[in-house]
Amino acid sequence: IRSVTLSVDPAADVERGTNLTLTCAVDAAHSGGVMPAYQYSFFKDYKKRELARPQPTDNVGRVVYSIPSARAIHSGKYQCKVGIDGQNWASNFRDIVVRGLQAPVLTVDKTAVREGETVSITCRADGEMGKLTFSIKDGSDEVHRKETDSGHMQEIIPLRSARTASLTCSYFLVMGPKTLQSNVSNVLSVAVHELDITPSVTVHPQTGVIEGDTVNITCSVNPQYQDLSSLSLNLMKGPKILDMKNATYSKCVLASDSGEYECSAELDGVRKSGSVNLTVRGGRVSNVSKMSLAFSFTYLELFSQPTVTVTPTDVFEGQDFTVHCRSLDFASERIRRDDVKYSILRNEDNVTLGRFDGTYRAMAGTKTNGNYTCSAQVRTIVKRSTSVSFEAKVLVSRPVITVDERVVLGRPFNIYCYSENGSLPINYTLIWKRTVLNHSILTHTRQQAQFTATVHSEADVHSLACGAQNYDRKQPLMSSTLKASVTVPAQKAFLTVVPTPEDIVEGHDIYLICSIMRGTPPFTIKWYRQDDRGLLYTNTVSTNSSSHTLVGVHNENSGTYYCDVQNYGSDRALSNKVSFTVNMARWKKALIIGACLLALAVVVVVVLIRYRAKRGRETYSLPSKRETAVKLSVMSSTLGFVLLGLGSLVAGEVVESFEKLCPEFFMRSPQ
Repeated sequence: IRSVTLSVDPAADVERGTNLTLTCAVDAAHSGGVMPAYQYSFFKDYKKRELARPQPTDNVGRVVYSIPSARAIHSGKYQCKVGIDGQNWASNFRDIVVRGLQAPVLTVDKTAVREGETVSITCRADGEMGKLTFSIKDGSDEVHRKETDSGHMQEIIPLRSARTASLTCSYFLVMGPKTLQSNVSNVLSVAVHELDITPSVTVHPQTGVIEGDTVNITCSVNPQYQDLSSLSLNLMKGPKILDMKNATYSKCVLASDSGEYECSAELDGVRKSGSVNLTVRGGRVSNVSKMSLAFSFTYLELFSQPTVTVTPTDVFEGQDFTVHCRSLDFASERIRRDDVKYSILRNEDNVTLGRFDGTYRAMAGTKTNGNYTCSAQVRTIVKRSTSVSFEAKVLVSRPVITVDERVVLGRPFNIYCYSENGSLPINYTLIWKRTVLNHSILTHTRQQAQFTATVHSEADVHSLACGAQNYDRKQPLMSSTLKASVTVPAQKAFLTVVPTPEDIVEGHDIYLICSIMRGTPPFTIKWYRQDDRGLLYTNTVSTNSSSHTLVGVHNENSGTYYCDVQNYGSDRALSNKVSFTVNMARWKKALIIGACLLALAVVVVVVLIRYRAKRGRETYSLPSKRETAVKLSVMSSTLGFVLLGLGSLVAGEVVESFEKLCPEFFMRSPQ
């Protein structure tokens, strides 16, 4: 198969009613012998479909399909495919557009009807194909819509209002993502005549009605329709439908029966109404409109709705209170005041059985709490008051004073005061040694009074209390004094060095003892050396002192030391600073002293020898044994005296003396 082409004649874009021809041609080569079979398939909008019978041609490589009198439904995207001996080849796509929709034709079976009657409407577009959606309109309002694939639709439509109906129809065709809308059909007018079923409402009697009298309200329509079984009459007051007998509603009226009464008549789906207005202010009958009648008549109360009151307004448990029930107005020409009987109810239970004077007295308590209503009755007429809620106030209970955090001397802290019971509002007072410090009035349940205080001694904390009051005629109830642990800030830290700075010798241990003169443990103690080394050690203790040990000190441990102390919520308390120097060990000093003595002895011997040599050259005569012995004795005595003197200094002053005699031997070094 070399190629497959699809062509459209006379054109791909045509008007409605044009005869279309689709030609699918294939250019193929074969090896002679038996001619292979050609399989043709046509597609519209990607779906395979049979468009028409193929027309025979002399060329097996060409097939023609016809679409006679094309319609809008034939618009779409076309393609053909050819299969030969297992090979399949598709043509290019061709878009066919058929323009124009047939204008629909509207017909009706009646041109004049009565309100509520129906008319049969037919809308035709028989020349169109496909699924059509018809729409029928009365003026600009759509009254019906229907989908059909028969090219026409018929529907029975009721006409319910008196007028001249203007009926039209149209249709639309959905083509994939596009919607094609037809023109509007011809316009047909149908006369709709009024159905005279507007009800009239009459009231008897019309004037001078007093509570307890019987009022009759009658609904009636045109006698032509009054007895029709399909006629529906209803009398309504607000949302409630009233029960009528023989089109009349009878009622022994109360003041609460005042208002508008509406009579509704319905026949064949047509509804019309009239109304009457009952008012206590009086008036006269008046025709309100053609469609509805409204009446107004004098309506006097036999007695007014009772009211219930509770005195006094604020009642605490244990106090007396009174509930009163009264009707303020009554028709004196009909009844006496004593004819009105009162009953008082608490939570719908009568609490004045056998008494009708409208008074109830009791002592306030939990049992007397509730919703109070009262009823007033004259003969068969009963009126009820609105409900009044009564709840006896509860005297405040003894308050409790607490804190929610540590109390630190010299720092502000929060105090809370709360009473478990008591009616709001409650006035809380913070008191210190009979002195009022602050007030707080609470108006919400489960709320605590909060105060802020600062104390400077533990005794001040335990002198705080709070009072609560919610009734002016009673003294405030006092809490116990505040029981709270008090934290005294750490103060006056003192650093002691053991041994004393003068007795510190290298190789020994040094104890840095940090003591706190005042404060509440636990304490956090930190030891510092005043140089670049900073913090040495940190310890937390529950006592007023702690120590840090410098083990086997050396000369580099010399310096200035101090400590600081801190407990909960306090600032740092710095100690005094102590400086010390690590002295050389005694054995090192003795070794140096011995070296000095040896060096001195050598110097003395050398001096004596040089001295004798000089004397010998001067006299050249040998001294006698006695002279020699005397000189040696003097030298020995002199050296012995020196050694004896030095020995006597070792016991306490040798170090200091030799530091003066041989300072160069006492220069300190790491060695």
